[in-house]
Amino acid sequence: METDYEDILMLNISNATAHAAAYAEPDSLNLLVPVSIAYSIIFTAGILGNISTCVVIARNRSMHTATNFYLFSLAISDLILLICGLPIELHRIWHPFTYPLGEPHCIALGLASETSANATVLTITAFTVERYIAICRPFMSHTMSKLSRVVRFIFVIWVCALCTAVPQAMQFGIVTDVDNIQNTSVCTVKGEGVHQVFVISSFVFFVVPMSVICVL
Repeated sequence: METDYEDILMLNISNATAHAAAYAEPDSLNLLVPVSIAYSIIFTAGILGNISTCVVIARNRSMHTATNFYLFSLAISDLILLICGLPIELHRIWHPFTYPLGEPHCIALGLASETSANATVLTITAFTVERYIAICRPFMSHTMSKLSRVVRFIFVIWVCALCTAVPQAMQFGIVTDVDNIQNTSVCTVKGEGVHQVFVISSFVFFVVPMSVICVL
């Protein structure tokens, strides 16, 4: 299983090498420029939209509700994912085999991205459960939906998201001299237990939350 995954990883890297060679052609600008513009628009709109959401909720006490606190948490996770993901991705499509920031940054980037993704899933699941209780158990919701309790729930969500992201982040690292090409480097998954880690992650952060959301 480990060997199969390594073969797949090297195949993906080899395919990326072919794409990198294609990027050197003038025709590739017809693809790179529109994609870069689209990424820039998504990044700008995402940053402004999520910051606006956080500011509006934080400044208006009338909006300090359980629902809005969950939305605040989602906005934070979106901001982290945007800031950590899109600039590096934009650099990658122009320079596919040049990762200038080193392995510690690569691991930190993986940690931030996985934490954000995990927090998003857990927040949506918690929000679904909270809405179910508010509708189907209205008397219970008076105690469950207190703001202090919701803040504690969100804090626990982020702690769990961070802790569960650590095994995933440790699978990230820098691969150098890709496809025997000197002075090349990519930030990718390369750990020995990557297959098992991501199978468990998919079950915990996709299958289980999706089942809970569908049932409720």
